[in-house]
Order: sequence, then C-alpha cells, then structure tokens
Amino acid sequence: MNKISIGLTKQNNKGCEMTIVEYNGYDDIVVQFNDKYKCKVHSKMCHFNSGNIKNPYTPNVYGKGCIGNKYVLCKINGKETKEYKEWHSMLMRCFDPKLKEYRVTYEDVICCEDWLLFDNFYEWIHQQENYNKVKELSWAVDKDILYKGNKIYSPKTCCIVPEYVNGLFIKKQASRGEYPIGVCLDKKSNRFRSTCSNPFTKKYVSIGYYQTPKNAFDAYKKYKENIICEMAKREYMIGTITEDCYKAMLNYQVEITD
Repeated sequence: MNKISIGLTKQNNKGCEMTIVEYNGYDDIVVQFNDKYKCKVHSKMCHFNSGNIKNPYTPNVYGKGCIGNKYVLCKINGKETKEYKEWHSMLMRCFDPKLKEYRVTYEDVICCEDWLLFDNFYEWIHQQENYNKVKELSWAVDKDILYKGNKIYSPKTCCIVPEYVNGLFIKKQASRGEYPIGVCLDKKSNRFRSTCSNPFTKKYVSIGYYQTPKNAFDAYKKYKENIICEMAKREYMIGTITEDCYKAMLNYQVEITD
C-alpha cells in the first residue's frame, strides 16, 4: 500500500490537484498541492479518496483571498484574531458588491495582489515599527492618511493606527446631504452651522453659524485640521503612529470636495 499510494494524484473537491508524497499509514499521509505554492498537508487516506482535503491557498474569501499556511492564526480559542478581522474587512471593502452599492467611498477601492494572501498581510502588520505600541489598543489599517484619495490597499500606501486616529478620516458622504463636510442648514436661524467631532473630549462641537456654506466650511476646515495636527503630535510622541504617518497628518488638507 505504501509504494502504491506515494505518487497517487487526484483533484480535491475544489479542483486543486494534489499528490501523495508521504505515506505513514492509512490515517497518516502527506499530500502536496501541485500549484506554485507546493503546500504540503497532513491528512488521512479516506479524505484523499473523497477529495476532502483543503488547499490553504485556494482563494475562498470573496473568491479572491486565501489564508496560506505560514501564519495560520485566524482564530485563537475559537475567536477570530484582530489581524484576520482586519484582512477580511479589507477584502470585503474591495470585493463585496453589496457593500459597494451603499458605501460609495469604496466603489473603486482595490487590494494589491500581495495582500490577497493572508500570510503576507499578517507579516506586514507585525513588521510595522509602531505595532508593539498599538497591539494592545483597538487599531486599524488605514489607506487614506499617507496618500489622500488613495484607492489601493498595499504595503506602500497603508499604515496601522489606533482606531480613534483612523476615525478622523472617515467621511460619511451618504448622510451628509447637499452641503460640504461639517456643514448643515440651521432652519431656525436660516444660517449655516459648522460642527465637528472632537476626539479629545468625545463630544460634538458647534463651531459657529455663518451666512454661506463656504464660510461654514472654512471654519470647519480650520478646526478639523487643527484637531488632526494635535492628534498627530500626541500620538507620535507616545509611539502609536510612524514618522511617515505623523508627517502626513501634519500636512493633511481638508477639502470642500471631501
């Protein structure tokens, strides 16, 4: 049985070709998938015969992403890891058509080929110089700070930041209406009100009332850019953002078209 089984080739249930490369008994075999990754998996002969052996490099997350087998840390004690949640959420923004229907900001967002493999994404996260500072916090992968208007999730265009920093750059276009960001019409005064969330106090601030949407926006712009700068200085001092992120935040410009 040993000699006969080694070299035996067939496809698994997903159409991936696999070959038995090691046979230690009916309940202890090693198969190698015949793709570019050449991944080896321990299994049983009954699973080989039924085709029920999973290839960790099959793109089964939104039909694009695959887990790999280098850092198989999707769950710990049955709970999804933060790295996996971030990776899965990123792929959802890039490839879920239902999400793109009502979140127009993700309409043209894509993911680089390297990050379609969870192994690579996980490795990048743990290589970030600020990871040890943010890992105990709620953190997020941000694609908008380093390059405003960026539509690509990739190692060169993204950074990891605390979630409260990431929240500074989220734009709720769907709920904004016809006026610029930070501006609404106050029906009682028939003037334009400028408001902004303050992450330090965790409260909404009424900046003032103005005759035109443009004047109200200008007040919002000044206030928001100051908030971003103050946040950048604080977070860089304690090491939760990188120098590149710090510089990008200091130079960030709020536009009326945001």
